[in-house]
Amino acid sequence: MKKIRKLSALFAAVFCIALTGCQTSGDGEPDVAVTPEQNPAAGDVAQDESVSDGGSTPATEPDVTITPDENPSDGEVPPPAGEQSAVLYIGTVTDGFTEYPMTYEGELTPELLIQGMEELTGWDLTLAEEVTTGKGGMSVCLSDECALFTGPPDPQKEEFHMFDVGQLARTILDSIQKTLQMGFTGAGGDPDALDIYYYMEGERPLEVPALGISWPLDQPYQWPET
Repeated sequence: MKKIRKLSALFAAVFCIALTGCQTSGDGEPDVAVTPEQNPAAGDVAQDESVSDGGSTPATEPDVTITPDENPSDGEVPPPAGEQSAVLYIGTVTDGFTEYPMTYEGELTPELLIQGMEELTGWDLTLAEEVTTGKGGMSVCLSDECALFTGPPDPQKEEFHMFDVGQLARTILDSIQKTLQMGFTGAGGDPDALDIYYYMEGERPLEVPALGISWPLDQPYQWPET
């Protein structure tokens, strides 16, 4: 009987020791190390934190803003400060005119436009006096050195090649007339209403002896109809 009681006490002690080893130090639940694979929700959070800009651009890549200076194709580049633009017209009233842009600085004057035409075409368009402006229009005094009397340069520029005196004379006179009319007619005005008068040194009427034509001092320029 005593042996049975000793065995029972021994079993009870062993059971208590085993039960104590299974218990945890906290709330009675076993400690478990959670990895990202075991907690998908934690992995989602990490992914969200690594994505910016609506989830399309990694947070490690900086945002880049392209300005007009970095992308010239966004628009035309403006002219340098201080420069302005004007248009030269080369051609005839009957055949039409081709427009050529010209840049300049300072005040726009008739002499500046005529000089631009000379540099563009290669024709000598020397003036004997400054262009005068009045209520009746503009008066242009051509020098005896002008290509109207001395002929085109040799060699000529291919784009502005003239084949005879008549073509050269009309192109020069029509082009100066058109360029001045367009350059000095205000917004909403009629360029054709600005009369252009031509004359020569010494207050002489303009004439082209090779063609047998001339223009009186008191009449605005118009190429004679044939």
